[in-house]
Amino acid sequence: MRTPALPVTVLTGFLGAGKTTLINRLLREAHGRRFAVIENEYGEINIDADLLVRDGGETIVQLTNGCVCCTVRGDLAEALDGLAQRRDAGEIAFDHVLIEPTGLADPGPIVRTFMAGTALEARYFLDGVVTLFDAVNGPRSLDETVEAQAQLAYADRVLVTKPDLLDDAAALDAVVAQVGAANSVAAVAAIDLVTAPWDEMFDKLLRLRGYQFDRVVFAPAVTDGNRVEHSRGAGSVTFAAESPLDGARLKAALAAIDQRYGERLWRIKGVLAVHGVRSRIILQGVQGLLQSHPSTPWRMFEPQRTQLVLIGRDLDRDWLLQQLGDCVVAPADASIHGVPLPRRPG
Repeated sequence: MRTPALPVTVLTGFLGAGKTTLINRLLREAHGRRFAVIENEYGEINIDADLLVRDGGETIVQLTNGCVCCTVRGDLAEALDGLAQRRDAGEIAFDHVLIEPTGLADPGPIVRTFMAGTALEARYFLDGVVTLFDAVNGPRSLDETVEAQAQLAYADRVLVTKPDLLDDAAALDAVVAQVGAANSVAAVAAIDLVTAPWDEMFDKLLRLRGYQFDRVVFAPAVTDGNRVEHSRGAGSVTFAAESPLDGARLKAALAAIDQRYGERLWRIKGVLAVHGVRSRIILQGVQGLLQSHPSTPWRMFEPQRTQLVLIGRDLDRDWLLQQLGDCVVAPADASIHGVPLPRRPG
């Protein structure tokens, strides 16, 4: 009998943010959890020989603390399938997968791997993207590199690392504000990767449910009509409506948005009220790949409220709000019916 699908966390962050520090702790310390850590061939993790259960020069090794480390030298999907097969055969054991791309990697293609409706869905589900943000050097990286902006844009949670190196609480508040300007959806927390206890670490790394279609959780900073825009063009735009949207107009608007921005629109996330549809619609999008799925029904007399956040580079807020605002159903449009949006594959 096949086991339930396992959660996957993508751990990203620009060079020097602390990914290697965190993963080395994960692989070496006794924390009582069994992870499979997947790193690419350019990773910086060096595993001591005395930490290995066996090491025959393979790309998959098991560690004495119960974790597994896998080096990807080809396709990520193949590596995940290989891990699953060895787990099914009882050769290795793990309960959660952590994927660590290079510090220069765009996490978008990894996210798309889990949203594309492949056979991986039977074995894994994407729990979320965690981005480490260096409190000292991160602001400069965010100003100078699109890759750092993209890594922040995909995050469900941002962990600000090295907070102890800042001068005071005001400096940390400024960094957190800059992070929120680039991604108004993600929850942000400061953490010391060296000293933080495992309970705190796991609380901030796991159970994010960032890509689950039964709910969408927004960070508290997101407000109606709020615009937060980074100085170099990376930012987010929030659209909110108190009346339902016309499904046909919405499909046309989303198509127009995708045509204009393409891969510059890193992420879309929202809860939609569509006229003629009894349930909330959860919408998730990454680099032009959109998925929607019905969630819980609207209760009687409950306001059918839409909240949608778009995160990308050089977004024209006024144009986006106009496109989406034209989708709101006016009283004279009462005969309009909902039109299905892009559905989740499978």
